Amino acid sequence: PGPACYGHGGPATVTDALVVLGRIPGDVLAGSGLALDRAAAARVLGALARALRLRDAVAAAAGVLTVADARMEAALRRVSVERAHDPRGAALVAFGGAGGLHACALAEALGAGAVLFPLHAGVLSALGALAGGSRRERSRSVLLDARDRGALERAWLRLEREARAEFAAAGATRSARGSPALVVERWAEVRYRGQSHEIAIEADRRDARAGRGARAGLDESFHREHERLYGFCERGRPVEVVTLEVRVSTPSAWGFLVRPPAARTAPRATHASTPVHWRGRWLRAPICGRADVTRGRALSGPAIVADEGATLWIAPGWRARAHGSGTIVVTRGRR
Repeated sequence: PGPACYGHGGPATVTDALVVLGRIPGDVLAGSGLALDRAAAARVLGALARALRLRDAVAAAAGVLTVADARMEAALRRVSVERAHDPRGAALVAFGGAGGLHACALAEALGAGAVLFPLHAGVLSALGALAGGSRRERSRSVLLDARDRGALERAWLRLEREARAEFAAAGATRSARGSPALVVERWAEVRYRGQSHEIAIEADRRDARAGRGARAGLDESFHREHERLYGFCERGRPVEVVTLEVRVSTPSAWGFLVRPPAARTAPRATHASTPVHWRGRWLRAPICGRADVTRGRALSGPAIVADEGATLWIAPGWRARAHGSGTIVVTRGRR
């Protein structure tokens, strides 16, 4: 039935915790017309507090948020630190209706210095499905020496012809100008001979209009990636290609999504400010719409941006400015 604050009885959810803590402000969910039952959220969190012998609904909500943030941080570490990517050099993209409500805390935990809150953040996954190009994939087990470029090339070409044939059958192989409009990616699952696991290597990515082009040897690409992931490589050891894969796709159509906010209407807040619970104390945070965040003036936290279908919490110590694309860029400190 959804969160208790949606008026259908619960049970308690992270959304209810965000309502109790003031991160989701007002009596109506921004951009939706959905009435929020704040009393119901407090009631189910109060019941959880009694079951856990906590002080009150606010304490329970703070605990729920801590657990939720920890689980999301662990997931982000799996796709960054555990794959040898340093998140301190990255920006965290906050999408989904509630992604922006957790982003500052997660970026701080990961050491990332910036958060990006894009246009259409609340429906970004749906728009991705709409705007993303069609794709066909073909793969085959080969067990070839990574230095055998001729055999690898022949196997890739066979897979590519199969994928192209599917597009041809669907009539989707040409652009509006009549030229080929397919993007080709070549991948390989590669390992040292005798290893029990492989590493995925992107061997070649090219626009079909550009033709073939030079490719680095798979063996050297594998050595470099193995060293990046595990801290060492063995260049004197034979390298084996286990599986080849071809991904053929049509270009995506993201251009229509990147429009300046002046071309859109942003919801206006119904309250000038709201109390927000943050790190054990209550703060007063102004509420604004996306259009109120401009390029020339920084919005300092604590603050809440109530957008269509999504909400952004700007924590104390963070500052937000609008980028020319309409994305809100939130950075730590005064820089």
